[in-house]
This record gives sequence, C-alpha cells and structure tokens, in this order.
Amino acid sequence: MLSTIKKTSKFFMTVDNSVYKKIKKLASKRGISTQEFIRAVIIPEWFDKEKNQKN
Repeated sequence: MLSTIKKTSKFFMTVDNSVYKKIKKLASKRGISTQEFIRAVIIPEWFDKEKNQKN
C-alpha cells in the first residue's frame, strides 16, 4: 500500500500588537487558541472575500 505524501507550505503573518490582542481575545471567547482562530476564521473569511471581489 502506497501512502500519500502531503506537501505543506509555511505561512508567516505579522500583525500589530493591538491586532494580535483583539485576535487573542476573540479566540479566547470561542475557547480556542489564537492559531486555531486564525486558521478557522480569519483565513477562510479572507479567501471568501478575495473570491467575491474577483467575481
């Protein structure tokens, strides 16, 4: 049985300290980590916004 090798890419993001504090607070309200919040909420919303602007 062959296993599938999944290639991943690194993504780095720099935000102002005040923005980070807001993201951290929003994540905390949902009971998730800041990284999880960025992956689950911010990035998908950004992709949707970009997609809608191109249409």
